[in-house]
Amino acid sequence: MASGTLTSRILGLFRDIALGALFDRAVTDAWTAAFRLPNLFRRLLGEGSLSVSFIPVFMQAQAEDPSGVRGRNLVNSIYSLLLIVLGALTLLGIIYIEPLFRLLLADDYVLAAEKWELTLRMGRIMFGFVFFVCSYAFYMGILNAFGSFGLPAAAPALLNISMLVFTFLPPEWFPMHGDGLAWGVLVGGFLQAALLLMALKARNYLPSLSWQWGGEDVKDVLRRLLPGLVGMGLLQFSTLVNLYFASSLYEGSISYIYWADRLLELPLSLISVSLGAALLPTLSEFAAKGLTEKFRETAEESFLMNLFLAWPAALGLFFLAEPIIEVLFLRGKFTVADVQATAGVLKIYAVSLLLVSCSRVLMPLYYAVKNTWAPMCMALVALVIHILLAPHFMDRWQLPGLMYSGVISAFVNAALLFVLLPKFSVGMARRRMLKTFVNFSVAGVGLVASLQVYDLLIAKMGKGLQIPALFVAIVLAVIVYFGIAQRLGCAEVSKIRRSSPP
Repeated sequence: MASGTLTSRILGLFRDIALGALFDRAVTDAWTAAFRLPNLFRRLLGEGSLSVSFIPVFMQAQAEDPSGVRGRNLVNSIYSLLLIVLGALTLLGIIYIEPLFRLLLADDYVLAAEKWELTLRMGRIMFGFVFFVCSYAFYMGILNAFGSFGLPAAAPALLNISMLVFTFLPPEWFPMHGDGLAWGVLVGGFLQAALLLMALKARNYLPSLSWQWGGEDVKDVLRRLLPGLVGMGLLQFSTLVNLYFASSLYEGSISYIYWADRLLELPLSLISVSLGAALLPTLSEFAAKGLTEKFRETAEESFLMNLFLAWPAALGLFFLAEPIIEVLFLRGKFTVADVQATAGVLKIYAVSLLLVSCSRVLMPLYYAVKNTWAPMCMALVALVIHILLAPHFMDRWQLPGLMYSGVISAFVNAALLFVLLPKFSVGMARRRMLKTFVNFSVAGVGLVASLQVYDLLIAKMGKGLQIPALFVAIVLAVIVYFGIAQRLGCAEVSKIRRSSPP
């Protein structure tokens, strides 16, 4: 799953590089603002609540009825409901896009007439993406339940390919400058959903229409879907909160958050989202069979593996933020001022990486035992804290203040999920885990020390050889981190070696 996600994220990075180089900040702000709402549905359903509500019930149905009839009936019924809801939601979104964006964007943004009109136009085009990406999320849930993770993770690569192609199409082909960016999203959404639909057809598990919505399994999914949607929605709603507050700041703020967020999403998706998605079907099966000790053992191993990989990623993004942004984006219309602003946001995001990654791995532990209410309440507390703190922090620190508020919110959510875990799910051995994290921290100190080689190389070779200097620094940091971890006896190193292809 991580390798499939890596392919998609690398293509997405190329897309973002082209976006920054070929379009000015007014267009990138408009596209980012317009894409936030449909992208929320991608994160909400593609990475969360639809799967966590459907998979545990589906796994239990399969376990109790080996013939598969009960499971297939559940798939068909949920699919039929989904088509009706998504069709209505997409249509309403296109029709009422203007009042929606007036709620999401500050008055200062609305008063910038050209950018506002472009945002509305892009929003209408891209809202159709909601239908396709939510369908894709359901297809992915079915495939994940059958143990297929690679193809669903790689399918978003088609979205990024489509967006790349449309980004480079001649501007005169479209009525308004920037239209191609929006059409690329819509076409890409269709392609990724179509790919998984074909995969289900190949498995002879293509969903069909069914109006049998009264079954207990369907009711069970729907009962868990609402709190799951709210819980994951609250977690993702912070992106809309950031959009609203950032739209009241100086031009480019929305874009700077977007680019920093995209770089954060690379390790987050490769590590935590992949682990969380792969963890849910396994833990759901253990919970359904009453295998409590296997549940605990798997949860602890996954949580520690997440920490082991997320920790060096966070350190690397923090200490190499500016050179990474320079190498990736400093070209065309992306200026030195853009580099400094984006790097400042990325450093703060790097701190939150560890917190958000822990939340992504902890939440499946609740969902696997069919508890979607507790994570919802914790996410609500964290979101309220973010909304209350953000205006005060922005008055003092502007854009960085908004990011500081987000870090505090992420800490609250992760802390609540971890501390309250024994009350709502299967607890973990905290003392042993703390000792292991101390070893990770020591390895992290070595990693930070090794990153100083970048400054030494730049001082000798100059900025012209920035790419090889950055490459050497990153490779050395990886070797040092894994080397120290192995010397300290961290079991995660040997586990990675055993799982790697020969």
